[in-house]
Formats: sequence, C-alpha cells, structure tokens
Amino acid sequence: MPTVVHVGPISSPGGIQTVIRTLYAHPPEGWNVETVESHSSGSYLSKLQAYNKAKQRLEELINKEDDVIVHLHAASDYSFLRKLRLAEHASKLGAKIVFQIHSGNILAWLGKKDRAKKMKQRLKDCKATIVCLSERWKELLTPFLGKCVVSSNPIDPIHCIDESVERKQNQILLLGRNDEVKGHDFAFEIMREFQKNGSDLTLHCTGREQAPHDLDNVVAHGWVSKEEKVRLLQESSLLILPSSYEGQPMVALEALACGTPVLASRSLHSLPEGIFRPENETAESWFESINNLLGAKVELTDELNQHSIESTNSNLLTLYQGLIQSV
Repeated sequence: MPTVVHVGPISSPGGIQTVIRTLYAHPPEGWNVETVESHSSGSYLSKLQAYNKAKQRLEELINKEDDVIVHLHAASDYSFLRKLRLAEHASKLGAKIVFQIHSGNILAWLGKKDRAKKMKQRLKDCKATIVCLSERWKELLTPFLGKCVVSSNPIDPIHCIDESVERKQNQILLLGRNDEVKGHDFAFEIMREFQKNGSDLTLHCTGREQAPHDLDNVVAHGWVSKEEKVRLLQESSLLILPSSYEGQPMVALEALACGTPVLASRSLHSLPEGIFRPENETAESWFESINNLLGAKVELTDELNQHSIESTNSNLLTLYQGLIQSV
C-alpha cells in the first residue's frame, strides 16, 4: 500500500497544523498516512534538533516503503527553506515530492533579490510538484515558481451547524495565534469604539493570554482545544478576521461550516463568496460593519463543498497516483 508522509508543524498552533491533522485523520482510500514534525518554537538549537529528527524519520519511512510521497507544508522564510532542504533529501532517497505553499506573505519573501529564481531551480531539481491553495494563488505564484497545482484546504468535519447550540447575539470572535499579522491590536481598537458607545458586545479571542487592562468587553482564551474552538464558533454571532495577510485562513472556512458569518479584511483573497468586507480598513468602518452584521445569516453555497475532506482527498489522490504511476 502506498504511503503519503505529511511534513510540517504537527504540534505548533496554526492553520497548517489543522490542515495536516485533518488530512491525517481522513486518509485517501487505499493509502497509509504518516506525519513528521519539522518545527520547534524554541531556540535555534531546538529548531536544528527538530530538523535533524525530521530528516532521520523521513529516511526510516522512505527506506521501509516502496511507494512514498513526501508532502511538505511550507510557509515562507525559514519554514520554506527547512521544507525545501527536507524535500531535497527525500528526493535523493527516491521519494516523490509534493511541496504545498500556505503562506500569505510568500510573494514578498520570494520577491527579494534573486530568491525566486534560486527556489524555483531547487524545486525543479528535486522534481517537486508545487501545490497552492486557490486559482488566485496559482496566478500569483506561477511567475515566481513555475507550474502550480491547486488543492484547497480541507475543513475538519467536526465543524458543522449544531442547532442545539444557541447563538449569542452580543458575542463576536477572533481566532488566531499571537502574531502581529493576525490583527489582535486592531480588533482591540474596534472594541474601544464599542465601549465608548456603551455597547454590550463582547469579543472572545484566542492567541492572547490576557485582555488589555482598559477593555472589559474582551475575553482572552489563550490557546484552546479543537472542541472548544468549535463551541466558540457555533455560539458566536460573527467571526472577525482583521489579518494583514493569509494564505487561505482555515478559521474563515470553519466558521462558514458552523453557520457563522465572517467579516474579513479587504486584502484577503482565496475565500468563498459570502464573506463580508468592511468599507475600508479603519476601526470606525469595522465598527459599523459589525453593527450591521449582528444577526446576519450565512448563505452556504456549493463553493464551500470544495473544502470538504472528500473533495480535497479526491484532488490529492489524483495527484498522488499520477506521481506513483510516473515512476
């Protein structure tokens, strides 16, 4: 039986971890699935140790099986470079390479000096099939890296509408790790607008351990379990996504699957229709949009179906089988 090995941040919070865990829990029919941790959030030494362990584990898996696809999940910067080195190593051992790009900031990173030219050649040398998240990303990445194949992020089936969970009309939600690009500080500016206006609206957010001392309308959850995240999505009346950039934000897809409307930055793309946008990117404009959307309903379209695990597995199975048969 052929094997696909997903390589990426298996235990680190974030969207890529969610994607890998979903793919691992729902393997394509007729395939074994393995995962390899490639990331550490600690010191340089711990990152080097994680890389060496990943390299060793890949060697074990490739030498043990006949037909192995190594599917690497990369962002930009050092994540891209680590995955590329692992791809080159796995290719030399005889594995077929799938290199999937998740970063929303990848174009800025590739655009520095002659980096794109070097990365393109290295990917070509290890015969990597480059995967991106949408047709729009394909248009943007092809000039930098060459031919790309589209495979959208899958939604874990645990995200669904639960009629037994009551919506809290005065509760909105921000889900994301503690990173500047996720827009926590901007969301707090918006909540100051609600506080000034005497609103009883409350923002629940993940990623931050503490709410700002001057805001009593923000509840900080730190990092939450998958089950707790689903509960927050199902009971909140709106998900806000004020990120500076994203690849294809899983939280927006998961919110829609839970029947929760999404208000997202105008700069974000590769999302289904039905996502709401503010008129402009000021706290006042977001304040008005949120007020107008409280009580709104999600109109689920067939477009969301392309993010089902069945649809994603069908696309990946076609890709994997083509690589195995090309040997």
